[in-house]
Amino acid sequence: MELILMLNFGFLEDPADILIFFGRFHPLVVHLPIGFLILAAIAQFASRWPKFQPIQPFLHYLWALGSFSAFLAVLFGYLLSLSGDYDTDTLFWHQWSGIMVLALSLACYLVFKKQGKNAQFVKWSLVVLVAITITYTGHLGGNLTHGQTYLLEYAPNPIRGMAGLPPKKEPRPKVTVLDSADIYLDLVQPMMDGKCVSCHNPGKKKGDLLLTSYSELMKGGENGEVVVVGDAGASELFRRITLPENHDDFMPSEGKRPLTDEEVDIIEFWITAGAFPKGYVTKLDSKKEITETVYTYLGLDKNSIFNQTVDPPNTTLIDSLTDNGFIINRLMRDNYFLDANFSLSERKIARTDLDLLLNLKEQLVWLDLSHSGVTDEHLQKLGQLENLVKLNLSGNVISDNGIQHLSKLAHLESLNLYDTKVSEGLIDLLPKLSRLKSIYLWKTHIGDTLAVRLQEEYKNLTIIYKRETYK
Repeated sequence: MELILMLNFGFLEDPADILIFFGRFHPLVVHLPIGFLILAAIAQFASRWPKFQPIQPFLHYLWALGSFSAFLAVLFGYLLSLSGDYDTDTLFWHQWSGIMVLALSLACYLVFKKQGKNAQFVKWSLVVLVAITITYTGHLGGNLTHGQTYLLEYAPNPIRGMAGLPPKKEPRPKVTVLDSADIYLDLVQPMMDGKCVSCHNPGKKKGDLLLTSYSELMKGGENGEVVVVGDAGASELFRRITLPENHDDFMPSEGKRPLTDEEVDIIEFWITAGAFPKGYVTKLDSKKEITETVYTYLGLDKNSIFNQTVDPPNTTLIDSLTDNGFIINRLMRDNYFLDANFSLSERKIARTDLDLLLNLKEQLVWLDLSHSGVTDEHLQKLGQLENLVKLNLSGNVISDNGIQHLSKLAHLESLNLYDTKVSEGLIDLLPKLSRLKSIYLWKTHIGDTLAVRLQEEYKNLTIIYKRETYK
């Protein structure tokens, strides 16, 4: 009666608000029938054993509680559906399966209240149907809340295929350098997936806005476009994510994690730059501030050699090295950093080979000379390859004296000294290799005591020693 009076006499600005208000109790109430009815079904089956038969006269109370709470869940669910934020097909089946749960639970209450032993098949069929219907209804509810692919999003492809879903998309490669960071695919869309898609997906389309793809984002919602290309200030999307968190229009809605300052800055930059569906950050007209923001957001190393742009190598030089037994590969699509491998050559490396290699010192970042006959004398030239990031010298007759020539490799991150004569000379070398992240020392002259000592001193260095990894 009070509710009717409030609606009729204008105590509310919008009578529909009170309906939505009560509807939002649905997620709270809906767990009650699930608990009561599943407990009732389990107890009903358990009561068939003599040990639990004393509970039989009381089981209909569980069915009664389940029925009443199912009624409340159906009522509040219907009120919540009036907001119009949900996929109509999924909502239709969710509503009617919820009503079916209510009807079946009432039937169980009436049947088991009689305590008779007749029609046992009907009784147990009802219990099984309740369990199946609750599971199906809950699954549809999850689809409405989290999206239709939520349950099977991370399922193996065979299971996805059985459910009629396509194979999982290949994940984008992890961004390791700024030059490979795509403004939309690596920055904007992952933000949407993490903080926006739960409310803007095909199953739950708040404001008739989908944020699952670029085309849907640019299409807009019930009030039109949300992105005005080139003008972040006029874009509804940007306005909403920058409102005070207690504002009714703030996105993401209450209870969800808001975008960080870095994410807001990136969204603003993307819209202002043209809201492109793809495009490398470094190719856009970006200011230093946003570049710094992207570095931080992606966890990139600003001082990495890969952030530099190098000139293409001389093709004649590449041909000469290939003829001499080197395998040369380009590492990046948009830059000319190279990987050189001599380990598969049938001959030992010569000084003339290293003289040729020095002409690639700007482009060469990975070098594999394992089992190539490298000596301490050769290391003097290798120490001039100033941009090396990864160096494999395993299986060579090199010593402490020779490795000191590597001290000027300021970008070196990985050094493989497996099966060499290196020993305590590392004590002098390691402090000079400030960017070194991993070193392989198995089958060297390093003793157990020194290996443990080095790891205690260099906490951020991964040391692979014998069959153990110290970190």
